[in-house]
Amino acid sequence: MPKAARHRKRTRGSRLAATANPLGGAQDDQQEQVEGAQAAAGPATKKVGKKEAEVANLLDKLRSTDIKDRQWASSALSGMLLTLPPVTLRLLLSKNLIGLLIERLTDDDESVFVECLGALRNLAVTSPLSLLSEMNNKRLLLPLFTHHLPLLAQLLPSLLSATPPPPIVAPLPSTPQERDQAAEENARQENRRKLYWDWAENVVYLVWCFAESNTKILASLNSQGGEPLIAFLGSLLRVFPGSGSGDGMDGVEDSKNKKKNKKAEKGGKTVPVAVALAAAQTLYALISSNPPAQAHLLSASNSLTLASFTQILSSPPPTYPTPSQTLDFQTLQIVTFGLLLELANSNAGKKPSRREEMAKVRELLKERSEILVRLVGEIDLENTVKLAREAQAEMDPQVTESQAPSGAVNKLTTLEKKVSTLQLSLEVLGEWCASLDAEGLASARGGNDDGMEDGENEEDDEEEEWGGIVDQEGDVEMGGDEDDGEDDGIIRRHQEPMEEGIDDGSDSDEEEKEINLPTNSISLFSSLPRLLLTLAKPTELSFAKTAATSTTLAATAPKSSLLIPTEAATSTQPASTVVPEALAALSDLLTTVHVRALECLNNVFITLARSKSAVSIVKKDLQGVWEGTLELVLGASQGAGEVTVGSTEEEGEERKMEIVMAGVGAVWGMARVGLGEEIVLTIGDQVTPFLISLFSHSFAAAANPAGEAIRVRIAGALGWIGRRQGVPTAENQVIGTFLLSVLPHGKTPSPFSPTPEVLIQVVDSFIDLYADEDAPYDMEVFRKGGFLPVLQDAVTGVRAATKKIDKKKFPELRSRADGALENLSEFAKYRKSVQ
Repeated sequence: MPKAARHRKRTRGSRLAATANPLGGAQDDQQEQVEGAQAAAGPATKKVGKKEAEVANLLDKLRSTDIKDRQWASSALSGMLLTLPPVTLRLLLSKNLIGLLIERLTDDDESVFVECLGALRNLAVTSPLSLLSEMNNKRLLLPLFTHHLPLLAQLLPSLLSATPPPPIVAPLPSTPQERDQAAEENARQENRRKLYWDWAENVVYLVWCFAESNTKILASLNSQGGEPLIAFLGSLLRVFPGSGSGDGMDGVEDSKNKKKNKKAEKGGKTVPVAVALAAAQTLYALISSNPPAQAHLLSASNSLTLASFTQILSSPPPTYPTPSQTLDFQTLQIVTFGLLLELANSNAGKKPSRREEMAKVRELLKERSEILVRLVGEIDLENTVKLAREAQAEMDPQVTESQAPSGAVNKLTTLEKKVSTLQLSLEVLGEWCASLDAEGLASARGGNDDGMEDGENEEDDEEEEWGGIVDQEGDVEMGGDEDDGEDDGIIRRHQEPMEEGIDDGSDSDEEEKEINLPTNSISLFSSLPRLLLTLAKPTELSFAKTAATSTTLAATAPKSSLLIPTEAATSTQPASTVVPEALAALSDLLTTVHVRALECLNNVFITLARSKSAVSIVKKDLQGVWEGTLELVLGASQGAGEVTVGSTEEEGEERKMEIVMAGVGAVWGMARVGLGEEIVLTIGDQVTPFLISLFSHSFAAAANPAGEAIRVRIAGALGWIGRRQGVPTAENQVIGTFLLSVLPHGKTPSPFSPTPEVLIQVVDSFIDLYADEDAPYDMEVFRKGGFLPVLQDAVTGVRAATKKIDKKKFPELRSRADGALENLSEFAKYRKSVQ
């Protein structure tokens, strides 16, 4: 059964935006109503009976036939849901709040349904997946796509037009009733225009959250929204006056003759950049690993959307009045880069009819790759933490964030926004590095990967699900929901059909293929590893406990409040210090940035490992990056601890596991670059013992794809370290003995319970170690060390493990395992002949 698509989890960014900008178009004159409703909802200390009565009264007003009651209740709910105590929120939800809000989405009054959309948006961005499922089950998408989407699409051209539409005039002669109806309709249209951007943004955010939830809801979006939804989101990307004209690729052709854009015109001629950014993020979530949405976006009717993409990416930013809007446009360019990259790598984009168009897109992406690196070199995370501390110091710890000085809150919001944009940039940069590897392989083969014929089923190339683990008895447990680490070593933020020919670590012909990096990528890659390592280093706020969780961790707290200790942190951070609640969001973002930076570093070296000029590109910084990466992996593994499933600490442990997984992947890539024909890496005495010990770490031994990926990458790195020029004989023997111990022998299962993927890589690494019988260490280690009989015994064990892989469920995995078994068997015969 094909694996379920994975989707980016960007609701954190949505939550920040929602918190920073009150939703639903709440006006100043409604603030008193909101405060009154909050008082009605009451603090948690009020009696339950009274609280239930106040909640019931609020919901009764939402049902009222009096329009003023409905306006009051909807406005109050939209404004208060972000700050309600959990007890009160649960009480409201138990009274069918979601159902009532959905009912009001078709209210006759525009302000009521816009406020209700805002309330649903606030619930969507701050609540767990179960609430989104409830919204879907209560058919929220029906009014969104049958009522709101057509109205929004109909009104948008008039808002973007240089001249407003003429008012409706009653025909002459006309009755007073007809004139009143015309005036009423004009007032309604004017009110809709005033509310439009809040209205559109609320709808877009709801779709965004739905697109990132699960495959069931995504299927509903595909079936109910379809091409009209994609077209509407694309129409919201017009941030330049007159953008979106042409055949869809005008922006590519014009990118070489860029002209200075005039200041973004006001008065409805362009879409507000915040709304455009939300629309782009929603499109990004919709098309990721979603062939139907990709096909819709690439259809002829959406050529104007492609024109908007290319214009955004190829044009200098408009002049905006605030730094926040300028940062929004910068983020919009990054998202647009990711959108075009997704389309270029999709099956729909590889069809012959799209080949020329996507070739232009790829060239544009190469030209504009500096967009992704801009923040990587600009943002100083240590200085960001310093500024955040200063802003937090301006706040009174006795007041809530909403009551804190606006200047301090704005400073923190800006810092969070910059770090969030940096996170996004790293994610897209990692995807781009992976695409260079796949594109280079296609060129190296003398062909291309876009030979899919029009009408071919896009789902035919989907990967099979995770192949399971081998237990102590040698049985294969097949299953798993998601694959966090892929066979090629590339780390992707979402699941895609595997690119044909991507390196899986096996000793195949494809591994010998080399790629030529674009000229601008060579200069980029020369400085990128050092910058990424800097971003991967934890700050005093990274991997930290918050005030909300400190009491539960007090008994088992490490010496520092940081979950990954660093030299700077242990010397400056008192053991009792915890991150203030005001800095919790920034702490979470910083932690994610460290993970994404290491994942990007992994992808950089996987790509560089295939490049003919890799050593010359990174030679200067390679040793420092190597040592720094190993230190980060060591810190993450030492900071690991036992946690309860579902507990607050579990997410922190998952982040540390991601650090280890990405770090050892980068180590493997650096070993391939620096330990090849030209030795430019110095391997310390403790590297091999550390990697071998890490193989048994709880992270690596975890029965999930991430644990499997860690072991695969360790085995791959050891294969290069153990056969490097000048390797000590004793070190080679340690590595060879260890790799043999991982394999099952005869009927005796391996003590490590390796998965099929791990077995395949261990076999490949062992063969690589001793393929050259003339190697200086071969006589002492392989021949005199008695490796041959152990190897022959391992062939029987590997054969038994291979036969347990179901050919029907996992054909690709079984095929690769059969290949590894054949290689191992032939290798044993060959070594016997030269013994």
